[in-house]
Amino acid sequence: MIIDLFADCRTPKKINRTLTEETACVIRELEKTWKLFNEVTDPYETESLIYRMKELETHYSFLIKEAKLGKVHNPGFFGGADI
Repeated sequence: MIIDLFADCRTPKKINRTLTEETACVIRELEKTWKLFNEVTDPYETESLIYRMKELETHYSFLIKEAKLGKVHNPGFFGGADI
């Protein structure tokens, strides 16, 4: 099984992408990576997927921080919580 671990929604980046679109993309990528993680058997693939999940979680944390600083375009996006 060949996995393109670096293919994600962030490439190519759109100049006008909103923060909520970026967050939704990160969530989708994290879910996709988690599903792959549950299917692979090779230790090297498993390790690379762990690093990918950590990267996505860190990026998601950054986006949440940006949203809390008032840069979010759609506050209702984050699970309906007021940010």
